[in-house]
Amino acid sequence: MKLFNSRFELALRVILILKNSKKITKLKILALDLMSTYGKACKIANENLHGNNQFDISEIAIRKKLIDKTIAYLRLCELAEELYDSNLGYTYRLTNNGRKIIDQVNDDYAERYQGTLRKAIDLIGKRDDEQLFSILSKQFSMKVG
Repeated sequence: MKLFNSRFELALRVILILKNSKKITKLKILALDLMSTYGKACKIANENLHGNNQFDISEIAIRKKLIDKTIAYLRLCELAEELYDSNLGYTYRLTNNGRKIIDQVNDDYAERYQGTLRKAIDLIGKRDDEQLFSILSKQFSMKVG
């Protein structure tokens, strides 16, 4: 089973994001995941969890598609659920089954990811999706170094 850069790895990260959120939009999941994996590039961590590489705004489009598929997979497995919020649109949250599974995860990667994730959550605060896209566009149109 391929663990790195797989649906399993992204599912783990999305579940970690959902664990730290009551309800969240897909764009916020995308923003938090990018910021948490590229924490150094976002100036919220000492390292990029996925190493230093060169990418541009296309990373957002690619990862958005992967997150869409991952959320569908998590919903199918009853680990996440979709809710409609009249202000936010569709949002997602962890189910009890998802919480049971993620509470059992205890490894170095998950701990480091969550540490950077908490900083990313603080950084984006209550910004709306349009503000988030603007931040992501500025941040990820620059090359990571």
